[in-house]
Amino acid sequence: MRGSTRVINNQQVLSGVWCLARDPENKGKQEKWFESNIVEESELAPVPGLIQQVYPDYHGVAWYWHRFVPRVPFAADHQQVLKFQFVDYYAEIWLNGHYVGSHEGGEMPFECDVTEHLIKGRENLLAIRILNPIDAEIDGIIQQQTPNRHKSTRELAPGTGFNFGGIYADIHLVELPKVRLSDLFVRPNIETGDLHIQLTIANGTSSRARSQITIDVSPSESGEVLVSAHAEGEFAAGESVFETVVKLDKPRLWSLEVPYLYRVNVTMQSSWNDNDSESASDRVQTHHSSVRCGFRDFRVEKGFFRLNGKRVFVRSTHTGNHYPVGTAVATTDPYLVRQDLIYAKASGFNMIRFIATAPLQEQLDFCDEIGLMVYNECAASWGMEDSPLMKERFNNSTLGLVRRDRNHPCVVIWGLLNETMDDPIFRHAASILPQLRAVDDSRLVLLGSGRWDRQLGIGTVCNPGEVHWRFEWGAEESGAAEIPNRSPFTWEWGYPTGLYEGMGDVHFYPVEPRTAPINKLVRTIGQNTKPVFLSEWGYGSLLDVIRTTRYFEQFGARCDLHDVALFRSMADRFESEWNRLGMQEVYAFPQHMLEDSNRMHSKQRRRVFDHVRSNPSYCGYNLTGMLDHGYSGEGLWTFFREWKPGVIEALQDGWSPLRFCLFVEPMHVYVGTPFQVEAVLANEDVLLPGNYPVCLRISGKRGVVWEKRTSVCIPETASGEDGPLVVPILLEQVVLDVKAGEYELAAYMEFGGAPSGGRLVFHVADNQLNRTPHSVSITAIGLDSNTESWLVAKGIQVLPLADHFTENDNGSLIVVGEFSGEELTPATWNALLAKAEAGSTVVFLSPQVWKRGEDSMGWFPFSNKGRCYKFIDWLYHKDCVSKEHPYFEGLQARGIMDIDYYGQVIPDYLFDGQDTPDEVMAASFAVGYPCKTGVATGLLLGTYAWGLGRIVLNTFRILDNLCVNPVADKMLLNIIAYESSRTNLVTEV
Repeated sequence: MRGSTRVINNQQVLSGVWCLARDPENKGKQEKWFESNIVEESELAPVPGLIQQVYPDYHGVAWYWHRFVPRVPFAADHQQVLKFQFVDYYAEIWLNGHYVGSHEGGEMPFECDVTEHLIKGRENLLAIRILNPIDAEIDGIIQQQTPNRHKSTRELAPGTGFNFGGIYADIHLVELPKVRLSDLFVRPNIETGDLHIQLTIANGTSSRARSQITIDVSPSESGEVLVSAHAEGEFAAGESVFETVVKLDKPRLWSLEVPYLYRVNVTMQSSWNDNDSESASDRVQTHHSSVRCGFRDFRVEKGFFRLNGKRVFVRSTHTGNHYPVGTAVATTDPYLVRQDLIYAKASGFNMIRFIATAPLQEQLDFCDEIGLMVYNECAASWGMEDSPLMKERFNNSTLGLVRRDRNHPCVVIWGLLNETMDDPIFRHAASILPQLRAVDDSRLVLLGSGRWDRQLGIGTVCNPGEVHWRFEWGAEESGAAEIPNRSPFTWEWGYPTGLYEGMGDVHFYPVEPRTAPINKLVRTIGQNTKPVFLSEWGYGSLLDVIRTTRYFEQFGARCDLHDVALFRSMADRFESEWNRLGMQEVYAFPQHMLEDSNRMHSKQRRRVFDHVRSNPSYCGYNLTGMLDHGYSGEGLWTFFREWKPGVIEALQDGWSPLRFCLFVEPMHVYVGTPFQVEAVLANEDVLLPGNYPVCLRISGKRGVVWEKRTSVCIPETASGEDGPLVVPILLEQVVLDVKAGEYELAAYMEFGGAPSGGRLVFHVADNQLNRTPHSVSITAIGLDSNTESWLVAKGIQVLPLADHFTENDNGSLIVVGEFSGEELTPATWNALLAKAEAGSTVVFLSPQVWKRGEDSMGWFPFSNKGRCYKFIDWLYHKDCVSKEHPYFEGLQARGIMDIDYYGQVIPDYLFDGQDTPDEVMAASFAVGYPCKTGVATGLLLGTYAWGLGRIVLNTFRILDNLCVNPVADKMLLNIIAYESSRTNLVTEV
């Protein structure tokens, strides 16, 4: 197939539509497929693109073919070279049937000399055999033993990336001199103004070459020459390194605000004599090369990041560089590769972390220009297993990335690992500094994001110019013992967090909604140690699978492509469950619930910022995550790069250098009950030393109900010392005698500064309204004495189960709680069901009551028992949706339940797989959740008919939060009042 071709800067670009064929039997080389593209069942394929865009379910060996007519000049004594950028994973190349080279590694550039086999003025055939590794060994290669970008060979589900391979960038045919500059590395020194220039000269002749070298340094934008230098050298055949220094007087620095760039242009005129004879004339060639660079220094000192000597709080987020349809290639819209970076810069980020994937050169060029720092990782940093070739592959990938990107001033961090336990890969990465520093000694190196290795005796940080790990963060110090071995998702505080306390680089993923101890933990990490880098934490939304599916349709994407099919299947499953559970009365369309989830997510992002920015021990925060990559809802913007509602305001507020952080604990209280109000000021060296007046107020519908005036003191610091990042303002117990409703705590600086933030909504309930309007009698089983006393105080008569079992009426209300030391025997179950069958209502407040042996629903009286299971809400979570129902009278209802309002009453167990209830009051939906189907739904509160009566299933944590959270109190009274009226037990007072 003849694909499109174009010439740019004397480089012929080979891209467009090629031919592609599968080779499942790995017979192509033996059958010499490289000699012709006439292969049965070959298909047209995009380049750049994935194999899986043509063959969605295929992995293994595949062949690409491309026919083209060369348009390069074919000058005498020049070489014709094919340049490749991204070919994943192992490539072998033939031109016109001749083997010209191979390369292993999916991210690093390589080239092949095709001078001898390229035919001028005629059609040439380029054949490329690509091995996309799988779990089984092919040609000695197994997927998990390679730098694999954390691809998954398992069934595709949210939270992972599917296995893919192909040609992800254009291929260039270039004519080059035989004596040329193969690499140009510039290291600016901000202290001296020196530009240390290292030239790598490739001499493709058989003779020594004499070269005259001219170096011009110019501002990148204007181009006028600021300084010139000249040198000469003699270089043997093969590769040589030449170094020199050019000095600039008072160079301008590259910074976040003014990313000033210089361009270093090198011209090399070389001559040589093929015959080594003085009488023979010399051959002369000229070669040009140029790079941009910037003067800047980024390091960690006293636990904090410093850019050009000034402390900077790192405001970062990470991306998997994931795109619709093309995954590694922005096939639907090339603008997407820059759009992420524009969004990030505009919303207050100063750094982007490319997690386990190398950025595109276009992206780094753009970050250079807009002043956005880059934390750079390669595909070997996450998910590669140990093997005999592990060290070689890790070095090739890691050092290849360093060599490729070391001229970009935006690249300030080399990251070696992500979430890696103490294993051979970690130990090797910890030992690689000497080799890395031989390639680049000018950047900060971080050993492992999250530091799941637990080795406190190995530091995380290596500053520019050093070859050892520093103990700058956390409790890391020489000779320290490792943290005890345990699962990376620890069960401290009863919840998984992914946190190893004491390590200086930490990840934190608590269960949501967070408890008060968890909130305290995140605000005090590092309090008794050196500073800490919070390199991952975030709060996502549900994945808007419906809108994304419409986008795929809008772009005309094939329905069988992996991501298209996954999104469509998730959308179909979600809509089916939505309709089955009768949620149509809550939103006009199910997509509106997903939009609400995005909106609620932005609110919770603000709460996360409150906790992060109020901890003075954090030197930076990498927010999870930039976009909905990995087919999950973890991002700030969607898979198709739409802002989630309210998130840009949340980001601009959250990242503001001067920001109020406000706290009310608890967030839902009774009138007249004490609660804690706290205010702190995050200050990134914005305010000068002094006292600043601050006013705090609580207001509701009727205006201000509480006021406090105070001041915040920014202390004087010694010369060269940094001021505090966080300054306390107020910590006080407050009691409000007000009408129930929604209230707002607000802070305002009356002079001297303009902080962002400063507003926090909380809720006040009226305890006097929590009484049943009628005299109600219930039968109770499994309720503790405190709960029974509380019910009695609310005007409810509580009778033991035996009393009603001896009565003749068949309209009783039976409330079944948790069991302390007593079990429900078969006889008791039979009696309960008999009462229901005769017309009683049995309310089961705890989902644990159904457990019988190992069967979570063993006592459930229906044939389709389904299951009841604990659901973990963290970064990826469910949203609970309630209907307008008497159970929620006087409570926030009809729509997504606000976790600030409901708090710990939000269920952590789901009923799943039973027949559809007769009545559903509340259900949960997790879309884009890391489970097999990507969608998890469950019943939270509903009823089933049983004979003349019915049974009520509940997962809300009512009993755990009775007398603690007003929602729990009100829900229990609502359920009793409503069900007692239905069973005709109401007696008028």
